[in-house]
Amino acid sequence: IRPQKEKEMPEITEVSLQLAGPFIEQWHYSGKTPTGKNIFWGWIDNMDCIYSIADYGIGVNPYQAEFLAREMNQPVTKDNLIELKRLCRREPRVEEWPLSSFLSKCHKQLSNLGFRYVVSFSDPAHGHNGGIYKASSFDHLGQTQAEWHLEDVDGGFHHRRYAYRYAQRKGVTLAEARKILGLTRVKTPPKDRWVKQI
Repeated sequence: IRPQKEKEMPEITEVSLQLAGPFIEQWHYSGKTPTGKNIFWGWIDNMDCIYSIADYGIGVNPYQAEFLAREMNQPVTKDNLIELKRLCRREPRVEEWPLSSFLSKCHKQLSNLGFRYVVSFSDPAHGHNGGIYKASSFDHLGQTQAEWHLEDVDGGFHHRRYAYRYAQRKGVTLAEARKILGLTRVKTPPKDRWVKQI
């Protein structure tokens, strides 16, 4: 990364998967870019370098909009709800460029596209307490249920469907698939749910 000449506020622009993917895989704790339809917004500095990326898209829970509409007593639908799936920035941190300003700019763009609600999740298992969401005026809306995931011998996490798909392909039981793959079931703590009306 080239050094900064000035600390001018970066410009926001929609970026491609080809640009966003490697950045997310380098700077997001998950190391993974979500699949499916996504909208990637990038904060580009005056040296044409990406400072941060926000990835918005459809979440994995097909009942999310229905749940939020009921909990918030608001007209949340699948068409006006979008999930903030990834948010990351490069190092070193620039104090003059708070991520809350970046999210504010993203939300203005999303509002122009017809979205009215943003949902996201902070994961205490990875040391996240939702500070960025508090700073960005999201409302805390409880926690998700704890989930079961799979851990390999090197401590890497895999989605629970990983062993299930293997079992289906090989015609073995789920327990046999986990044993063959060297995976152990691990219960992860609930995530905090954050929602913002835009």
